[in-house]
Amino acid sequence: MKIFNDVLNESIEIEYPPKRIVSLDPAATETLFLLGLEDKVVGTDAFSYRPEGAKRKVKLGSYTHVKYDLLEGLNPDIIFTTLGAQKYLGEELAKRGYPVYPLRVSTSVSAILNNVLILGNAIGEFEKSRSLYLELLNKINQLPRFNYRPIIYVELDLGGPITPGFPSHISDGIWLAGGMNLFDGTVDAYVEPKIDALLQREPDFIIYEPKRERPDELTRFMESLERRGLHKLKNLPVFMTRGDFLAHQGPSFITEVMPWINNVISSWLRSRK
Repeated sequence: MKIFNDVLNESIEIEYPPKRIVSLDPAATETLFLLGLEDKVVGTDAFSYRPEGAKRKVKLGSYTHVKYDLLEGLNPDIIFTTLGAQKYLGEELAKRGYPVYPLRVSTSVSAILNNVLILGNAIGEFEKSRSLYLELLNKINQLPRFNYRPIIYVELDLGGPITPGFPSHISDGIWLAGGMNLFDGTVDAYVEPKIDALLQREPDFIIYEPKRERPDELTRFMESLERRGLHKLKNLPVFMTRGDFLAHQGPSFITEVMPWINNVISSWLRSRK
């Protein structure tokens, strides 16, 4: 059967509904499991470890590389990929004749919701995807509201300091959770924060996401601020996440990350009283 893909702006031929699914996108993997399709998922990428059951699936490689000998043996009916850094892998898979169905990178929380429906359509799970969509939407609507919207500086360690701009699910999620991203006026999704810009602005607190969770990570972050001449930021409260928390674009960004941000804001507001 041919099914339309808006990323490719064309229809692709797949077995429909697919019975053997490969997901090389962690967000898609999580969504498939939440839709109850774990038995149809025959392989994933190494970064697909949400939920717990995804860890037990065949790992076909990293985010940008695939072990083709393993993939060929799985004989997938559909392969979910995403854009961004994975765009070229998707193109290579398509050239080799695999049924690739790319999903868009989520530039907002609404895009996370939309991908649930798009994925549900691609696998023929209309009612389940609608139900998950509604569940996630309700989760957003249930977040407590605040009278004051704190300004938050977010720093992600991705081999160097990176901060989200306006067209990112992180910045949008912060706003919906009751805060304001310090760099919400930046037109690029992710940028290296400039020292001058940080010194000129006045965030209320910091959210820091390490590359990986280690006992001394907060100390390392404070030393990094010192080295970069960002002395005044060292006096701000710092709320640290575990690695790959804010950056994840699957449904758990809505069910776990946004409530966590909301709780951080609530905690910070209570501390000011």
